[in-house]
Amino acid sequence: MKKTKPKKLLTVLLTLYLALSIVPITAFAVEIDFLPQGVTYLNDFKHTYHTQVNVTANVSVKDSNGAVVETTQVSKSSGEFNFITEGFPSAEVLQTAVGNLQTEIETPYKARGTVTSENENAGPIIDHFESASLYTFTPTSGNPVDFSSDLEAAKQYFNEHSDATGTFTVIRDVHQYQIYDYTYDLTVQENSQPASTITSAVVKNVKFNYQPGDAPQATAEVYNADADKYEIAYECWQEFENNEPVAAWYSDNGSHGSLPTITEFESGKRYVYSLMLKPKDGYSFNSETTVTVNGESVKSSLSGEYLYVPAVKTITPTKQNTVITSAAVENVKLDYKDGETPRTTATAATADRDKYDILYECWGKLEKTDEYTTKSVAYWYSDEDYCPSGYADLTSFDKDGKYEYSVRLEAKDGYIFSDSISADDITLNGKSLPEGSFVMTLDDNRTCVVTYGMNMRTDQAVEKIDFNARINFIEGDKPYFLNSAVDPFIDLDHERWDANDGSGYGITSSDYWNERYNGKLITEFEAGKSYTYGVYFKISDLGMEEGYRFDKNTKLYINGEEITLTPDQISIDDSGETIWFMNVLTMTPTTVKVIDVVEINNVTVSFKDGDKPVFTGKSPEGVKYAYNCEWWELDSKTGAISADFFSGAYENKITAFEAGKTYHYGVYVKAVGYVESENTTYVFGPNTKLKINGEFVNYKRYEGDTSDGSDSTMWVLTDLTMTPAADGHTHKYGTEWKYDETNHWHECECGNKADITAHNFKWIVDRKATTAEKGSKHEECTVCGYKKTAVDIPKIDSHNHDYGTEWKYDSTNHWHECEDGEKADITAHNFKWIIDKEATTAEKGSKHEECTVCGYKKTAVDIPAIGFGSSSDDEANKPTNTVSSESSSADQLNNTANTASPKTGNSGNIILWIALLFVSGGVFIAATAVDRKKTKNK
Repeated sequence: MKKTKPKKLLTVLLTLYLALSIVPITAFAVEIDFLPQGVTYLNDFKHTYHTQVNVTANVSVKDSNGAVVETTQVSKSSGEFNFITEGFPSAEVLQTAVGNLQTEIETPYKARGTVTSENENAGPIIDHFESASLYTFTPTSGNPVDFSSDLEAAKQYFNEHSDATGTFTVIRDVHQYQIYDYTYDLTVQENSQPASTITSAVVKNVKFNYQPGDAPQATAEVYNADADKYEIAYECWQEFENNEPVAAWYSDNGSHGSLPTITEFESGKRYVYSLMLKPKDGYSFNSETTVTVNGESVKSSLSGEYLYVPAVKTITPTKQNTVITSAAVENVKLDYKDGETPRTTATAATADRDKYDILYECWGKLEKTDEYTTKSVAYWYSDEDYCPSGYADLTSFDKDGKYEYSVRLEAKDGYIFSDSISADDITLNGKSLPEGSFVMTLDDNRTCVVTYGMNMRTDQAVEKIDFNARINFIEGDKPYFLNSAVDPFIDLDHERWDANDGSGYGITSSDYWNERYNGKLITEFEAGKSYTYGVYFKISDLGMEEGYRFDKNTKLYINGEEITLTPDQISIDDSGETIWFMNVLTMTPTTVKVIDVVEINNVTVSFKDGDKPVFTGKSPEGVKYAYNCEWWELDSKTGAISADFFSGAYENKITAFEAGKTYHYGVYVKAVGYVESENTTYVFGPNTKLKINGEFVNYKRYEGDTSDGSDSTMWVLTDLTMTPAADGHTHKYGTEWKYDETNHWHECECGNKADITAHNFKWIVDRKATTAEKGSKHEECTVCGYKKTAVDIPKIDSHNHDYGTEWKYDSTNHWHECEDGEKADITAHNFKWIIDKEATTAEKGSKHEECTVCGYKKTAVDIPAIGFGSSSDDEANKPTNTVSSESSSADQLNNTANTASPKTGNSGNIILWIALLFVSGGVFIAATAVDRKKTKNK
């Protein structure tokens, strides 16, 4: 069976991801005995990738008779690891780098004839790793102290500052150096025409990235190998208004008409670039000369002996500000005592001080106006110019008051804050903002106000602790801890698992507590053994200041469910600052079973010429897997698939089978995964057999799939093929577009339709509106010319529209509206699915679509009850504007063998969809914060 060829570089990209996903990321520890009592220890992790791209071409040059007259090998490199990224470099980055180097290699040969490439091969090589530990101390007040990688300097500092308070941070800075080698065979077929005829022209170094105020420049250059054949006659920039040139600039300063001269580019105006090439003595341009400018192919035409290259590029210069998408505020004092006076403490994070400043800080005293509402009655501002009038001055804090903190940031020149910046994008004193915080931008995004959503209040008991933890494992799994955040008032100190066989083996999330096991650490969970879980919490610094304390009534919730405990399972210190939950639950690791045979029955495998694809396959009742979809494939880009949510898998969709062509059958099956009653997870193995309609068939995973098959999905292409029989009629589709009000298509004389596509409308102005009379316009399809009924354009009046900020809407669009009824910003709804009620095996659920912009809601629809063989992803993954899928992190972690169905998105061949399945299995990297406070006798 012929292998399916993936898109260029896709197989390589998958290989890179899979290869690098197994690189171990080990924990690290630093000696911290030198830290004073008031200093908290925090470790973190940073991973940087350095990539070098090499391209090598094995070149064969053939003369006009096809005989090889020259062979050589040409190599180009991107340089010494010059692609530096915080995440793994994307496929687009690698493809662009390879493409640029290929252009450098191939350009000299294109002048000699036609070039073709084949036998492409690529592979990654990890060259080496470099790492260092970086040390920083952030005091409770004052500026951070950076020790770089000098631990001894840190020790010396704390020896001299034994009363220091704050956070000592250790960052493990890892740099991964990797080489990406790409090789291929390049064949050059020399032209048979005279060498004096120019068949290709290459222009480089044209400047397009002009900013407002820049003057046009002559920058175009001829490729060095062609400098003796032709030259740049002139370059031209033209300014356009209403599709007409109104000004121009020519590099040769010659006379080219009477248009005014462009002296500098203006913001918001449209400019078009063209150029003229002139042949040198003894050379002439071919009428079919191919032209590339800055590596991109462009159109050209002969103008006498010259070659005119029009409309190469259109630009609209605009002044660009760098957008700030996140911000960090440090050194804010939140632990004021009774009687203390507010004071200025906030600073911008060291790394951001070139982007924004602290404009002011504010404390407001709050009083209740009713049961649900509070208001500010007094204020303190670090800059009195911003303090509102009519309010009392806040001069000191008192223990019975409630207070709210806010800070306003001001962007520096060249920066603005993002419109979408939110509380999730802000940290204060190195921590995420608590629930109830909010952020808004003002002054055309020049300033940003951050309101801290937690009020100072009097002592109170912690009613419950609610956090997420991984509490189910599969045999052979290594212990893993989420170290999930609880809330701003409670810190998770550590989690632990203990073996219940009396062996003394155990494991915790803390290196400090692991020392208690004297080397008897659990390295993986074993089948048939049981393990007990425990967890230890502390009141955070903020919680201490807010007066929170644990007591015997503090309840424990794990993954949203309350854990019933007896008093002897709870231990609290005398101050109520720590709480230890012992023997919380018992876990027996899940067993894994491999499915031996997969059967798909009732598959339609016989079609005639002109038949439409029909999909009837299904899996038997009672098996541990489910049929998800099937398909027929002609080649990697042409096929038909049964599931709507995979409809983008093929660029060319089979609407009818054709006689004489051979189609391959493929199928996607998903294992049932975890079965709670059996404490067993079912998966497919590398030797799982496949039976179609009662007959065993061979199959192969798609090219680029390096999995050994031991997982919960099977994406396979079988050796089952089908060649339709002819029925005597061959469809001949006309070139004229047929259409109705929704779609257009090409049609055979027998009535069969092909290329059915929705209209692509644009507005056409038939008559412009004036102050005296209204105009008219209509929508027209740019492909087939179908026109909608014309609508009016309102008369132009002198009324200055004032559009409200509230969104108005109907069932199709939303808009802003002036008091006179005029509409602006008319935009189609952007829907996403909202789950109102989850479906269960006993009853159906419900969901509705809701616009993410204006809030318009469609009528709710049912979600079918969950039956065996169905997937909760099936409904959510049907093509809609946006899919909303809500599930807890605990649910996903407790069913580790289940693999989600791939989502729809960019169109491409079926390999891309398999890639989504692999990439969805991410690697967790968690940095644990360990407080200096340890109860060593626990």
